[in-house]
Amino acid sequence: MTVTSRFPRYLNITLLIVLLLLSFTSIAQARPKIGLVLGGGGAAGVAHVGVLKVLEENNIPIDMIAGTSMGAIVGGLYASGMSADELEKTVNSLQWLDLFEDSQPRKDQQFHQKEVNSGFFSSFELGLKDRKLKGPSGLVTGQKLMFELRSLFTPVNHIQNFDQLPIPFRAVATDIETGQAVVLKQGNLAQSVRASMAIPGMFSPVNINGRLLVDGFVSNNVPVDVGRAMGADILIVVNIPTFLEKQGKLDSAVSVGLQAMQLMMLKTTQPQLEQMQPRDILIEPGIKDIGNLAFERVSETIPLGENAAREQLSHLQKLAVKNELPQRLAGKPIQTNLVDEHVRIARIEFNNNSGLSDDVLRKRLGVSEGDRFDAAILQRGLESIYGLGEFDLVDHHLAKNDQGQYILKVNAVPSLAGKQRLRFGFSLSDDFEGDTQYQFGVSRISRGINEQGGEWSNSLIIGDTIRFDSEFYQPVPDKDLFVEPHFWHEQRDFFFYEGDERLAEVRGRELGLRLDVGREFGEWGEARAGAFYSYINPDVTTGQLELADQIHSAGLRFQYQVDTMDEDLIPTDGRRLLVEYTKGLDELGSDQDFDRLQIKSDRAWSKGRHGLIFSAEAGTTFTDEDLLTEGLSLGGLGRMSGLSENQLAGNHLVNASLAYLYELSDFSGVAQFYIGGTAEIGNVWDDASEINEGDLLLTGSLFIGADTPLGPAFVGIAQTESYDTRPFLYVGQGF
Repeated sequence: MTVTSRFPRYLNITLLIVLLLLSFTSIAQARPKIGLVLGGGGAAGVAHVGVLKVLEENNIPIDMIAGTSMGAIVGGLYASGMSADELEKTVNSLQWLDLFEDSQPRKDQQFHQKEVNSGFFSSFELGLKDRKLKGPSGLVTGQKLMFELRSLFTPVNHIQNFDQLPIPFRAVATDIETGQAVVLKQGNLAQSVRASMAIPGMFSPVNINGRLLVDGFVSNNVPVDVGRAMGADILIVVNIPTFLEKQGKLDSAVSVGLQAMQLMMLKTTQPQLEQMQPRDILIEPGIKDIGNLAFERVSETIPLGENAAREQLSHLQKLAVKNELPQRLAGKPIQTNLVDEHVRIARIEFNNNSGLSDDVLRKRLGVSEGDRFDAAILQRGLESIYGLGEFDLVDHHLAKNDQGQYILKVNAVPSLAGKQRLRFGFSLSDDFEGDTQYQFGVSRISRGINEQGGEWSNSLIIGDTIRFDSEFYQPVPDKDLFVEPHFWHEQRDFFFYEGDERLAEVRGRELGLRLDVGREFGEWGEARAGAFYSYINPDVTTGQLELADQIHSAGLRFQYQVDTMDEDLIPTDGRRLLVEYTKGLDELGSDQDFDRLQIKSDRAWSKGRHGLIFSAEAGTTFTDEDLLTEGLSLGGLGRMSGLSENQLAGNHLVNASLAYLYELSDFSGVAQFYIGGTAEIGNVWDDASEINEGDLLLTGSLFIGADTPLGPAFVGIAQTESYDTRPFLYVGQGF
């Protein structure tokens, strides 16, 4: 056979292949466009992931996606190129409750920030601007949430037109000014998704192009019309059912608020479902009792989504394709290597209108030009800037310039509440035998006094003790140094005991001034040294006691502190160390020359629901003389429970305690309840020659406690060395 005779045969085969390919193409082109609509539903909305798993398993192509709230998160990630299996791993690995907590973990806070957030005053703040109180626009501003969304959407952060995503996508939000639905189809994808899930009152609104946006469920919870407008011939609509509670269960502000949210969802869902056409498919996962805010149960929702999708499998399989690749996506492949371990930051740019210098922010950021991109380091830096208290949000964007260099852009949004904040505090102690002490307080903090971050705080406490403090903290950021002058005026009672008998009571009026210079060691510690002067005007109100008309104290003080505790008052992990040396000098105006050394150490551990806190302290004045107001004292919860505050006084002190706490329950961050107890040993001596281990006193306590947003509260009984059993109540005090 000749070549010429074989040619027509090969030509026929080639033409046949071409015709087959054209027929497959025409079939593919003829298939209907399939749109996926994912409704809102909070935590229960994670069931969308289960639906996506079934769609992938059955090779059902998705040509476009429209989502609201949680539907926008799941839909946006899927549209960006993440598979259903990857989505499942992602949503199960996220620390959802932590994402809804704006504040930086205490162990990662700068030391000064720990000091500000510790002690008497609550960390909750109200702004003071134009002589008006300013509350937050939401319980959560979204600092951590926004960073997580930025990280998840990093592979597509260069895409501004959502039609250019692997699957075209729309997120639905609501203009809080007009109530109108806003369909987001371009811009920054992470920011658009964040706006779509900004539950009013819970999350702060998001400003996009001058419009203040909140959660899409307010206007369009299941955006059927949006999916249709994108060009879909058939819609697969996933609606998270809304269940209303009966009157008997609407017994709290939280339950009533959630019911109102459910009613709003129903109102904006039903009109959309009525727009569905006969060819559309409705999937409604049976979410049972999983509420909108039950984020600790998200893993339970995915199988529910799978089950609901399988119930519609006979309808879904009619949409399956066999001759189209890729199996998962109907769209374009994704560039997944936009940010990798080889990326170096060529330049850092700040959008900062706060009044603080960019150098202050740069120091806090902890990232330098030329560094490799590290998401974990960047997150800590952004949270540190946020911790300054000057901003509602500290966001970032990694861009690529025309030369192929990466530019890190940091956007620090100044707080709408202004630079001045108010904090409030309350404490109470009661032995149910007539010794009740209480204090109310308010603190005003003025931040950003100058470009270097100067901070002026003034506080007033009223109760058994009346105290006013004024303190100015001036950092020198490039050297980690600070200067801190401190003025105080206090009126309080001093009690003098002989054993359990109170011999005298003195009302002291103190005026004092201190100037410290120190260095901060990042987040774990500080050292400071300074001079002080104070005087007390004593007034003996009960008993017989000979005192001077005025008692002066002046000298020098050195203090070294380490603090890595995860919480201030009821820690579960970390350590705390205080070393303080005070030198009283008559040359500076002190009535007595004296030396005082105090060392305190705490260590906390936890495993599961069990927690231990070990504390030890020792101190000496290096003398056996009566120093009156400059001595050492013990008494109170964890420091010889069952004894009154400062009941034991002297020149030499030793004390150790071990507290055990068992966590009974955790009401989703609102309050944690504990039962526990303490065992304590220690004493105070006037003369060093009297120190004897046989004189050590043993005390202990049993209690029920709660850690609430208002502070810790403990009620229990304590037993002293003499087997006296005394009840106690403490509010606003911890270990």
